[in-house]
Amino acid sequence: MTEHVKETIYRVAEDVLEKLAFLFSFREDERDHMDYATAMAASVSFGGEFEGSLIMAVSEDVLPELAANMLGIEEQTTPAEQQDALKELINVVCGNLLPEIAGKKNLFNVNPPTIIPRDDAILAESGPRPVAMAKLALEEGQCDIILFVQDGVSLEDLSSESR
Repeated sequence: MTEHVKETIYRVAEDVLEKLAFLFSFREDERDHMDYATAMAASVSFGGEFEGSLIMAVSEDVLPELAANMLGIEEQTTPAEQQDALKELINVVCGNLLPEIAGKKNLFNVNPPTIIPRDDAILAESGPRPVAMAKLALEEGQCDIILFVQDGVSLEDLSSESR
């Protein structure tokens, strides 16, 4: 994994989580990835300077607070509201992350986010390997953000040009 891209994911995710969802996060580099069977995950794909996808998995215990904070309400949120909040969160993270990685002059098309069915493998043994992963601790759980890009793209070359 490229260290610069990983640091950029952490910085963007921490900023968006705090400002959009009023959730404070702390880096957990040393832990294994979270248990995706007990989490909700969303994915957003994109194309432009390079193609790829971003996945965000959040502990189920975090979802009610995430949705309530984003909606500005105190009452219980529905599962649909929780899914919508997670999709909006990953959309904003992706929209802020791509210009930080590829430079502000490069344009990307970001597709609508989708919820990943629980029985789908997020990190399959035989699937593509992530370029970078940020593992965050939240007050009520955990959050993993995983970046995948097309084969043959060097994000180090892109990020050094955009600095």
